[in-house]
Amino acid sequence: MIKVHVALLTLLIACAPAEHGGDLSVDAVRAMLSRDTTTMLVDVRTAEEYRAGHLQNCTLMDFYQADVRARLRALPKDRSVVLYCRSGRRSADAKRYLDSLGYTRVYNMLGGIVAWQQHNYPLEH
Repeated sequence: MIKVHVALLTLLIACAPAEHGGDLSVDAVRAMLSRDTTTMLVDVRTAEEYRAGHLQNCTLMDFYQADVRARLRALPKDRSVVLYCRSGRRSADAKRYLDSLGYTRVYNMLGGIVAWQQHNYPLEH
C-alpha cells in the first residue's frame, strides 16, 4: 500500500508545473490545460507548419519573423504560458528569451508537436 502512495505522489509531483517555469511533457501540458483555462498556448512554428495542424486555442508567433521578440515581450507576466514548436528547440529558445526578461511562469513543451502527435492528442487544422 505504501508503494502505491509513493508512486502516486511521485507522478503528481512530476506532472505539476514548477512555479518558476521549466520544461513540461506533453502529458503535463495536457493536464495543465484541462485544469487551468487561463494558460496561454504559443506556437512558435511557421505559418505553414501551423496550417498543417496546431493545438486548440493557441497563438501563432513565428520564431523566424522579425517582430517575434516584440510579440513575445507583449505576453502577460501574470499568466502561465506554454510554448511549443515542432520538436522543442525553437520553443526552448523563446523560453530562454522570456526568462531573461523576468517571466516566471513560462513552460517549454518537450518534444513539441511531434511528441503531441505521438500521443495521439488532438490537433486543429
